[in-house]
Amino acid sequence: MCPGGGKVSPRRAEPPRFRPGKLFPRHDAGGLRAGLSLGAHRSRPGGLTIQKTPKGNVMQIHVTGARGFLGSHVVASLERRGVEVRALGRRDGDLRDPEVAERLLADADTIIHLAADVGGVGYLRSCAGRAFHDNFQLGLNVIRAACRGRARRVVLAGTPCAYSGSATLPLREAALFEGVPSGDTGSYGYAKLASSIAADAICGMAGRDTVTVIPSNLYGPGDTFDTDRGHVVAALVRKALLAVERGQSTFEVWGDGSATRDFVYVGDVAEGIATIALEARPFGGESFNLGSGRETSIGEIAEAVARAAGPGLRPRFLADKPVGYTRRVMSVERAAEAVGYRAATTLADGLARTVNWLRSTGRVAAWLEDERKTPTVPLAPRRDPVGDETSSTRAA
Repeated sequence: MCPGGGKVSPRRAEPPRFRPGKLFPRHDAGGLRAGLSLGAHRSRPGGLTIQKTPKGNVMQIHVTGARGFLGSHVVASLERRGVEVRALGRRDGDLRDPEVAERLLADADTIIHLAADVGGVGYLRSCAGRAFHDNFQLGLNVIRAACRGRARRVVLAGTPCAYSGSATLPLREAALFEGVPSGDTGSYGYAKLASSIAADAICGMAGRDTVTVIPSNLYGPGDTFDTDRGHVVAALVRKALLAVERGQSTFEVWGDGSATRDFVYVGDVAEGIATIALEARPFGGESFNLGSGRETSIGEIAEAVARAAGPGLRPRFLADKPVGYTRRVMSVERAAEAVGYRAATTLADGLARTVNWLRSTGRVAAWLEDERKTPTVPLAPRRDPVGDETSSTRAA
């Protein structure tokens, strides 16, 4: 007997045979196919469609980490589609407490789990045990709450850190089990990978559908623009705008510019996650990369940031500084085929939106004022146990 009370299938007793895009072979999809359709809807005046459950109720999607960078964009995308969203953040409760998780997620039809304990490489290096424990605990509590409530689907945010550093590029979902997560971000990668496996195993027995989305290197409005804790693009945008305001002609970029990443506009990934959450067919534990599918060097992105920030500005590369992975790019073919995912925003347009948004907030002037008042002090690694930051991870 399983802990949940059900009998163990003979097939489930065998070692799992991993398949591309699958975390476990599905042996009990009948409960998923019975009434999972998310396509029922009615129209509001003005043309907005209200998403409905098969029973005719307004669909409720609960989003954890909803006030973070990716989470806020996902909430906006869902609301544009007529979904009733409950945006959950730190102030609503600590999801590491299983009773809190069960209470907050009881009424969800679908759960999108984006909350994570994540920081830069320094934090993940010094707090590896905590990073694994807290992130796996968050995922496990959300999974169990989904099975005890009425949720029919759980969408988990994975991380590129779950891929082995030796995996063949472009990274494909089948490579999630080829090698092991490594380096300073390995504990975080293990935690997110283990959460996806637990979701498929536990939710599969309860007849719930699961799917994992793996965002690439995000950028866009609403990002964290701290130089020590921000994503690559956000840190570069901050440096560039401060250089412009100071009347400087250059801004610093760590490394020689040759390292590559898969940069993708946050709005495109948010649309992809919303589409996957509302897809009618069951996924049964599939995983999907959500990136641009294009390999862009740090040098290229730095030059593009310079053009967006102002004329005459140029990056100054510090070749003796660390850069992390030398190359990274993800294949998005699976998501494109399954749900029509496409990263439509060009780098130039995305950076222009990011720069214009940041300028509109008045933060650049505030940073300059802070510099005049106090000497520059490195920011401490983020240690928020139940943060609103997406698990796509700044460490990637």
